[in-house]
Amino acid sequence: MFGTRRIAVLAQAGLALFLTGAALGCAPEERPPNVLLVTVDTLRADYLGSYGFPANTSPNVDRLAQQGVLFERAIAASTLTAPSHASIMTSRYVREHSVGHGNGSTRLSDETTLAMLFAAADYDTAAFVGNVNLKRASGLARGFLTYDDELPIPEGERKEAFERTADLTSERALAWLGVRRERPFFLWVHYQDPHGPYTPPSPYDREIHLSPGADEAPLPMLEKHGGPNGVPAYQVIEDISRPSHYRNRYAGEIRYFDHWLGRLLAAVEETDANETIILFTSDHGESMGEEDYFFSHGYATTPNLSHVPFVLKAPGLKPERKSDVVHHVDIVPTLLDLAGLQVPDGMSGIAIGQHLGPGRFLPDRRVYSDTGNEISAYTGDKFMRLRTRGRLGDFKKGDIRTYDWTDGGNWQIAARDIDDAVSSELKRYADETKALQRIDEPMNHETIQHLRALGYVE
Repeated sequence: MFGTRRIAVLAQAGLALFLTGAALGCAPEERPPNVLLVTVDTLRADYLGSYGFPANTSPNVDRLAQQGVLFERAIAASTLTAPSHASIMTSRYVREHSVGHGNGSTRLSDETTLAMLFAAADYDTAAFVGNVNLKRASGLARGFLTYDDELPIPEGERKEAFERTADLTSERALAWLGVRRERPFFLWVHYQDPHGPYTPPSPYDREIHLSPGADEAPLPMLEKHGGPNGVPAYQVIEDISRPSHYRNRYAGEIRYFDHWLGRLLAAVEETDANETIILFTSDHGESMGEEDYFFSHGYATTPNLSHVPFVLKAPGLKPERKSDVVHHVDIVPTLLDLAGLQVPDGMSGIAIGQHLGPGRFLPDRRVYSDTGNEISAYTGDKFMRLRTRGRLGDFKKGDIRTYDWTDGGNWQIAARDIDDAVSSELKRYADETKALQRIDEPMNHETIQHLRALGYVE
């Protein structure tokens, strides 16, 4: 089911033949639909209005959700940037691709990517990314005719941490969209906001005001970039110590990104005479005090970190809200299927468009969020959490806990006894790990400094 289900590496000529002709699903005179994939870094689903957040953080995301299908229970492949995006682009779980749980030190090797599949179908392909872990060395550029990974902006006062903010990312993507082209396009836009530190520009830095808890107390500043019971070093903002103030600024970053998303969506509507297929999601969430962790991610696979927004808009899909579980690995088959392209065999995800509409449901299944030393298997309103001991996959049945997952973002242990069949399935997933592909050239000092400043390297 896992390691054996691999996408075959296809020669470019064979891949093009596979995807053209009848596989397009379009009459010869029809132009295939354009496709836009938007991913946002470090965005919790429950900080969006369409997912119940009380403040006005996301009017443009909410408008898109009203026009499309909103999935209430979407799960990230990982709670780290590079592993999640590798799963998004390959339809493989973290242990099935060569990025694995690495975040900046590994790359895709022989995996077929979504961009390769669209390029072989004569799509113009372009990507605009804002995170150092998504730079060309990650292997995610394969299949993109344009891959813009310039990161010109130092993050706040941390001159060693470079990124690209939402305004610059959108402006580059808008310029690309403004060029007339005869072919359909596949465009991926990744927004770095609201990754910490939370430094939205004015007026977004003071636009959201969340009520502090009755017993809210100032947080200590941690010396390290991670850990419980304090503000991680890379998140520290001078003279700010109360959790609600950090949450206000996080929400402000979302509002800032949302403004520029609105500009992008408006340009897509103007560019496209026909309706574009749009899929919106994030790579992972962010802790806001759960289990005493604040303003960080990557250390666990619990819902605050694994529950992500997932909105799909496409011709023929009627607006609705779905409570079925979906996952990052569903993105490749879903977009290919909706574009009229044949979905290759061996993908770990499913084409969810085929299961939408009144009275229709997605298949029952377990989907995985994985950081290397912790795995959670999500199904319905429960998840099973496994923390490994020692080497990857080395665990005992007693290490697994089942939790109830409520809509309020809380979770509690529902059972300690795990069925043998379920335990065996989790062990198969954990054990069948593809060899990681290290980046050929050792990371230079600049890249190491970037990763350290973003809280990824100690």
